[in-house]
Amino acid sequence: MSNIRVTYSGLISLAIGLASVFTGMIFTLIVTRKLTPEEFGVWSIIGSMISYFLIVEPLITYWSTRQIARGEQIGKTSLLSGMIFSSGILPAYLTLAYFAYSTNHYFSSMVLASILLPLTLISMIIEGVNLGYKPHMVSYGLLIFDSLKIPVGFILVSLLGMGIDGAIIATIAAYLAKIALQIYFARPRLAGKFDKGVLFRWIKLSWIPLYSRISGVLWSLDVMVYSIITGSVIGVAYYAASVTIAQIIGNAGLLSQALYPKLLANGSHKHVTKNLNRLMYFAILLLTVSTVFAKPALFALNPSYSSATLIAVIFAWRTFFYVLTSTFYQILQGIETTDLENNPKFSQIKKSKLFLVPTLQNIHYGIYIVVLSVTIFILHSYGMAEISMVTLWVTITLILQIPIFIYTGIILRRNIPFTVSIINMAKYVGGACAFTVVFLLTSPFFLHFEIKIYDFLPSLIVEFLICSGTFFVVTYIIDKNTRILFKSILKEFIGNK
Repeated sequence: MSNIRVTYSGLISLAIGLASVFTGMIFTLIVTRKLTPEEFGVWSIIGSMISYFLIVEPLITYWSTRQIARGEQIGKTSLLSGMIFSSGILPAYLTLAYFAYSTNHYFSSMVLASILLPLTLISMIIEGVNLGYKPHMVSYGLLIFDSLKIPVGFILVSLLGMGIDGAIIATIAAYLAKIALQIYFARPRLAGKFDKGVLFRWIKLSWIPLYSRISGVLWSLDVMVYSIITGSVIGVAYYAASVTIAQIIGNAGLLSQALYPKLLANGSHKHVTKNLNRLMYFAILLLTVSTVFAKPALFALNPSYSSATLIAVIFAWRTFFYVLTSTFYQILQGIETTDLENNPKFSQIKKSKLFLVPTLQNIHYGIYIVVLSVTIFILHSYGMAEISMVTLWVTITLILQIPIFIYTGIILRRNIPFTVSIINMAKYVGGACAFTVVFLLTSPFFLHFEIKIYDFLPSLIVEFLICSGTFFVVTYIIDKNTRILFKSILKEFIGNK
């Protein structure tokens, strides 16, 4: 699909991703303001449990995105295969929920949440189709998903007081709308017939995406490990609230969303340097937002989470390095061509980046889970406060993320001659410093920590707009590349309609 426009798709995805930050945050505010910390912890555990069984998802999406980006018509095979697999993993989820939480007061909520499992799987499969076809269409699905959750969640959680069950039902409704929209966008790639040969090839090579998925399962085990060792979900609630704030930075990665299928389509490396420099611009901005606004954002979620400010700041830095590392991984896998053969040998794959990337991820998260388990067990046995344990928890995530970021960057540099300007980075940091100074000067006048969210949120939005505007103005003045970026935005959205 050489007609994929990296800049256009990236900017569309970034804009919608940032819009979804606010729509998603509103739903999160509805949930966190109405759920107790214990209920919010259970909500996080449900999300982790669902992620365990999505291990089968890359078996389909891993290959479908790569093949569709290269022009193969396998969309219908992807969708129907997903439906087949979803019918098999649902009983497994219910079994785990029964044996692990049958005596828990919220067991019925976990059963209700089982509906989310097949919906999430189908949604991800359709996204995989669109990612290889029109990457920015994936973001439209995200926008409708987050937007619909707000009115439904407000009615069920706030007005009807349905608690965690209301949040689950709202998410189910949002997934149904998202799937319908994504299928509509993917129609040209869903034509044709179900190809059993393609499915059998995916199954034969399933060890590659399943091997890749291990890291995701290991990462999501942390919440369960903590709750099992401590017997509490309060710490999980602090962690989940901090993750919610740090996830803002993850939207910077959307700028590189179209780079992966573009590399798959024609193998050209010319977009890499430009894309990485633009990624750094927005990643530094969003890192600044997440760290400077950590306390007021946590207060907005729930005043009881304000004590987790340091946790949110540490995890924001971890997310910053994670976004860059993930982009490096995508580029490495995007330039790999071993799978162009119908039946690549194991020896070929083992030497390829399709094997290298998940190996690095598995080692990284395997070490993480072991270190976390031992640390939490020791700290809990000494009676350490939960807020302190969670602080060390996120510190471990940061410490382990930095070396893998450095090593992956070295590997990428050996494969692609890209450059990231240190001078430009310094200018972006200068904009971030201006952002911070303006916040320190103006926040006493605009931010009033009112318990009622409707009194506090408007002042938070005004302060955010002032500080963000400062960053854009300062970087526009001092950095030529920022001026070029703004002009390219106008060109993409006005000159190329």
